[in-house]
Amino acid sequence: MNPFFPFPRGRRVHLAALAAALIAGAAQAQLVYLGPVDLNGTGLGAVSTLLTIQSPVNGSFESGAVGLSIINEQLVTGDAKIGTSQTQLRSLGEVGIDSAADLRIVFNAVEPGNGANGLVLSELVLKIFSADGDTLFASGAFASQSFADTFTGTGKSGFLFGLSEADAAAAQQAAFFGDFSDNRIGLFAAAEGATGGPETFFVAEAVGLPPVAAIPEPGTWALLGFGLIGLMLRRGRSRDE
Repeated sequence: MNPFFPFPRGRRVHLAALAAALIAGAAQAQLVYLGPVDLNGTGLGAVSTLLTIQSPVNGSFESGAVGLSIINEQLVTGDAKIGTSQTQLRSLGEVGIDSAADLRIVFNAVEPGNGANGLVLSELVLKIFSADGDTLFASGAFASQSFADTFTGTGKSGFLFGLSEADAAAAQQAAFFGDFSDNRIGLFAAAEGATGGPETFFVAEAVGLPPVAAIPEPGTWALLGFGLIGLMLRRGRSRDE
């Protein structure tokens, strides 16, 4: 675990387990995949790149992070590239993000052979730090995402992620109040099956990009789960009669 991004017999029993899974799954807020985006001119130095990672020689796993050390200095770890245009903490004011709901992360995966060499993005966690170095917000557990097709050049296009509805609300309350322009964005990412790279992650604003679909609150999931259970029980009784 990255130290800067610490972040689990009979029909009635099975139905209870189903309800628990529905409720527990809904309670996990995270960065969610919104689909591919075709963006031109997004190479290194042209956009607000947060993190660039590249697998080591003869390796297919890559991970890295940009965050703050205990003495409030930028800290780059793992397989992250250290160039300013490659990996850099960005302030909310610098990237022009005024609302958590408008915050987007674009993942530009660059693997040789295009579709012949896909990869799996296994971790993507966003943090927002105060100007004093305190952690104000961290996105929740990430759902691994597979990409069969990647790209042949940095900055061609990318895969879009946004905060879930629950995370956006939490981030808004925790990090978008008062004079928040100096609050800074950090990122932790890991990928499996990488054969080239580098993979880059940059900040974008939601304007003109796909929206995040509404995700039901945990209470709503509970109602849906128990409603489903009731329907299945009624069907079971009908078959038994």
